[in-house]
Amino acid sequence: MNVDGSQAWYVAEGQRGQQLLDRGEVSQATEVFEAILTRLGETPSYGRAAILGRLARCFHVTGHPDLAVRHVREAMDVIGRLAPTDGLKSLRGTLRSELGDALRAGGQYDDARKAYEAALRIAEELNDLRGQGVDLGRLGALALTEGKLDEALACQQRALRLFRQLHEPDMEAAAWHQCGKVYRARQQWDEAERHYQEAARISEERGHLAAAAQTWNQLDLLAREAGRPETMEAWNRKALEALAISQNPDPAAAEIWKRVMFVNLARVGEPPSYGRAVILWQLGRCFHVGRRPDLAIRCAREAIGILATLPSSDGLATLGRSLQSDLGDMLRAIGQDAGAREAYNAALELAEKLPQNEALPFEVTIDEEVTIDYVFDTDLLVDGPRERKAIAWTEETACPADDVHPMLLPCTRTWSDDEGAVRFSLSLEEPIVERHSGCTVIRRTHRELAVSGISSILWRLIQAMDGTSTVAEMLARFPDLPASERAVAAKALAVLAATGAIDVSGRPVGRFLHVATKKGVLPAGGLERGEVLELATDGNYRAYPHARRIAVSRSVPDRLQPFHTLTRARRSRRDYGGLALDRGEFDALLNTACGVTGAMPWAGREVKLRAYPSSGALYAVEIYPVVLRVEGLERAVYHFRAVDNVLEVVNAGIDPARIVGAALPVEREMVAGAAALFGLAGCFRRHERKYGQGGYRMLVAEAGHISQNLVLAATALGLSARPFGGVFDDLLNQDLGLNCLEEQFLVGVLVGHARD
Repeated sequence: MNVDGSQAWYVAEGQRGQQLLDRGEVSQATEVFEAILTRLGETPSYGRAAILGRLARCFHVTGHPDLAVRHVREAMDVIGRLAPTDGLKSLRGTLRSELGDALRAGGQYDDARKAYEAALRIAEELNDLRGQGVDLGRLGALALTEGKLDEALACQQRALRLFRQLHEPDMEAAAWHQCGKVYRARQQWDEAERHYQEAARISEERGHLAAAAQTWNQLDLLAREAGRPETMEAWNRKALEALAISQNPDPAAAEIWKRVMFVNLARVGEPPSYGRAVILWQLGRCFHVGRRPDLAIRCAREAIGILATLPSSDGLATLGRSLQSDLGDMLRAIGQDAGAREAYNAALELAEKLPQNEALPFEVTIDEEVTIDYVFDTDLLVDGPRERKAIAWTEETACPADDVHPMLLPCTRTWSDDEGAVRFSLSLEEPIVERHSGCTVIRRTHRELAVSGISSILWRLIQAMDGTSTVAEMLARFPDLPASERAVAAKALAVLAATGAIDVSGRPVGRFLHVATKKGVLPAGGLERGEVLELATDGNYRAYPHARRIAVSRSVPDRLQPFHTLTRARRSRRDYGGLALDRGEFDALLNTACGVTGAMPWAGREVKLRAYPSSGALYAVEIYPVVLRVEGLERAVYHFRAVDNVLEVVNAGIDPARIVGAALPVEREMVAGAAALFGLAGCFRRHERKYGQGGYRMLVAEAGHISQNLVLAATALGLSARPFGGVFDDLLNQDLGLNCLEEQFLVGVLVGHARD
């Protein structure tokens, strides 16, 4: 673009916007670029295309890949209406790379690959070696995401050779680092270590200590994965040394850390949000440890300001207390005692906000230990505040109805302490999962309850709670109790139910089984990646080495051949390509796997039988197809009413990002590429009315039958399908519109087209 005096404003404003973007001040950069576009007008020009591309980058870093794609395509349309030049061709290549980044962020990997390859071809035509290296690096990163490790390594090695040829040490260090990531994914530990070390060496020589610290930290993680405890401490120490050196008062080092901070903040976006406050809080703590109280205080105050704009909740109050307390520590460290005292008082006020209701005729104290985790994506999990608190329970609670069946929850431990109080230890507590913008909050609580002043009444109640007796039947066993004490006993039951010490749902065993088998309730085995692989391949299955052995024939009768072929073709894959299902395939899948197959007369009535077995023909598992990409169907949560062979719209126009966000972080990329999720939900009481609480295992078996049918039917259609349970149950239950007292998610089946 030729710039004369009348266009100097364009250069100045463009540079200002780019500087803002580089510093991470994305909202301000967006305003600058939009103002430039308004001033340029609608006439096609190089300048308009370039600014549209920069706007696309703004939308990309703030987590709006759809808007980024739209702006890049508009920029490319502008270029298409201009006379071709080398400058325009170079800009087209840059835009192709930008388009690839946005498509990749949106999970459209095939289209992203095509965009990167087009950018690479343009760089080759222009003999732009640096551009070739950048595009090869992006192709390598995409291949790594897709699990194509050989392709990823080849791309990154080509990029490394180009940057070494160009004598660009910063880009060379980045390429060494990326090669290390690929070797680490291939579990080639020595090569990964060598490449990471070279990346760190170059970064240290260049004075880029924050980048060096990140690489040393990766070496520490690599040592843990490779089972090399002797090197863990060394790499961790190197990372801490680099961080400590970079956190000195030198302005250049401070600028490095500002950029590191903005890179992290860009992941959660500019708008005020719970997630942004969490990251600012953590960064403030890092700066405080690194003796940069000025930056620490700035982060803490910005986070506190964000919380003031959000709707109040217990979670915000907890984070607010931690922020105010940490702010007090930061202010005290620089001698601002008055400000520190004000912050500590604010933290105390938040901690003391408890409801004050009418006093109970006995004392109830709840001791809680609360742990909080903030989850952002597959590689960012932030430990939240850990706190212990003792709460005097004073809430007025309605007494349970006479016909409910109270029962101590399984795993509840009861005893009398030294002061004569009856204590209840509730070791199992279902996590509370909250969805916020860019952030999932998991709150786990271990609770103990102490009840003083009515120990004799409590122990009689505990003995009477057998899970079969109603409240009325229990109280009837105590004819010797005066009416006033019987009222106290009823109130005690109400408090125990309200605090979670006893179950009054009428189904404590079934409820316990369901809660205990959710993700994150009971601890997993804790195996690392290498140990998981070893476990899966050790062949250590049940065997009777001294028993007589009889060979099983491998011949398959002709009438079984189609099914035999189908079972051999089935494989569980994770690499869904983001392509849509044909409506005919979708309908055939539902009808074949889950539809009605006939009818059976029964006592003058008719039972419609389905394609899968169900205990007692109760069909107590409901099927909720979540359509993400099916031609001819809107994105929505549906309910499949098999007896009428229809789909009922439960939640129209659902945002696919909500379904992806309901998955565990490590599963989100897989879910984002699928075409549909078939959620299978159990209707507990339907089974339990016949089989009691032991019917839960039959309910789970029924879900397994449906899952297998869906998987095999999808395989027959040439689709990829896999059972799937890696979700935050509470979030997915909300999205499916389930009444969690009666119906909850059990397991799902993901269906889509696998990448070639």
